[in-house]
Amino acid sequence: MMSIGAIQFLLIFFLFSPPVIALILCLTLIKNKPYKKLSSKQIYAGFWVRLVAGIIDFVVLWVIYLILMIIPIIGWIFSLFVSWLYFSIQQSSSKQATLGMRALDIKITDEKHGKISFWRASGNYFVVYFSGLLIFIGFLMIAFTTRKQGLHNIISRTLCIRAK
Repeated sequence: MMSIGAIQFLLIFFLFSPPVIALILCLTLIKNKPYKKLSSKQIYAGFWVRLVAGIIDFVVLWVIYLILMIIPIIGWIFSLFVSWLYFSIQQSSSKQATLGMRALDIKITDEKHGKISFWRASGNYFVVYFSGLLIFIGFLMIAFTTRKQGLHNIISRTLCIRAK
């Protein structure tokens, strides 16, 4: 039988290994290209508009989770992957946005304002955990950085832009 310490170690390992792996992959695999300037018809999506988009996505995900929880075992297993796939598939699609982002006309782009790949979107999703550490300072950075990037956007070299 496993001791409490071993169980705690495994729990911490499984919770933090995806973000750490994503951090390492983002920092090593994403090439450091200069950022393209915005057109006169675009602005960076700021803190408050991104917060509202996040709340919309949160509500959508909870509806999906509630539906999946009705299905025993299989629904529970799928619910582990729903959030990751929700963000990664939609942000790497031709729409470049989740449902919440679309509602507020926000697109996620790479540094050249192009579509991001599924793997970069996945990296962005997993490094979001670092933005939440230390009293959400990584999210608060959105309000104060020039390009309105959170810590996760800086690590994955993504931008959130919207039309004026």
